[in-house]
Amino acid sequence: MTEHDSQEWAIADELLDLIPGLLQQIRANFPAEAASEQPEWRDLSELRATAGQARLLRSLSKRQRCTMQELADLMGVAAPTATAMVKRLLTLGFVERIRDEQDWRVVWISPTERGLRTVALYDQFRRTNLQRRLARLSQDELKLLRAALPVLHHLIEVES
Repeated sequence: MTEHDSQEWAIADELLDLIPGLLQQIRANFPAEAASEQPEWRDLSELRATAGQARLLRSLSKRQRCTMQELADLMGVAAPTATAMVKRLLTLGFVERIRDEQDWRVVWISPTERGLRTVALYDQFRRTNLQRRLARLSQDELKLLRAALPVLHHLIEVES
């Protein structure tokens, strides 16, 4: 193994530990006591109950509607997994099923107004939480982080 390979392994290991940890911290800092105070926070608490639900609802809110297979592909999961997630979101009133008017075999999944409001609140909460963490960094740390953003974007775009 070359020194370059060794560096790549170390960076890969650190990123794989760091990014999920950061996302978990941002998610973990949800004010649990707020759920009992306002219905919107209760909805947010319900949305966060199962991993992937917020991501699925966010994807739906961007696309407005998807078939079950499209959702499974977007989420990178098997169709039965996507179906289980959608069933839970249906029960909570965050999504609705709508039959296609031209082809009755096609069923579209769309976010409800409640779902759109909840995912917007979830995104606002995560952004605020991350901004609070960023405010604790020094100006030099913020510059380094800002400089790393294009590299991270490129990392997403690079084919595996």
